[in-house]
Amino acid sequence: SLLIVFLAYKLYAIIQEPIRYQEIKTKRYNQVKLRLEQIRDAQKIHREVFDGFTADLDRLIAFVDTGRKPIVLRKDSSFTYYDETYRKDMTKDTIVKRIIGYEKVQKSFPTSFQPEDLRYIPFSNQQEFKMDAGKVTINDVTVPVFEAAAPDTLIFHDMIDDYDRYIEKDHVLKVGSLTEPTLSGNWK
Repeated sequence: SLLIVFLAYKLYAIIQEPIRYQEIKTKRYNQVKLRLEQIRDAQKIHREVFDGFTADLDRLIAFVDTGRKPIVLRKDSSFTYYDETYRKDMTKDTIVKRIIGYEKVQKSFPTSFQPEDLRYIPFSNQQEFKMDAGKVTINDVTVPVFEAAAPDTLIFHDMIDDYDRYIEKDHVLKVGSLTEPTLSGNWK
């Protein structure tokens, strides 16, 4: 009877192991995705101010901590002009942008947010995100791109002994891409 109880427990443990891993994975992925989205938001503001993304995590953190971004007033407008081809007055729509002030970049994030948090992958024992930036040319148009990534081996570094067979060693959660102009995460 002791053997039956032991075997029943072992069977239960075998069934519960992937379920426990999935719960832990969901919790950790949600935290990492949130941080990657914050990096993306910071990069978007950096692009607005400096016309490009940065590959330097220190620079991005300093920018979020002490940088300022313009407050832009957008106004749709139109004007009339004489068109020589049609020999009549025509109306053209336009957008007028005016900078009316500046605000701290950090105001774009929640009040509890610390810029230094952008540096580290959650649950990774202080391992930094891998980040790079560059430019790609698509249809003769050159656009800035960036990518920030966190490999599963760092997200689950403390669980590899227990859940080795479930952790994908070559999987990476990332936002952005260095090969195409996207700011999406690879989980969407």
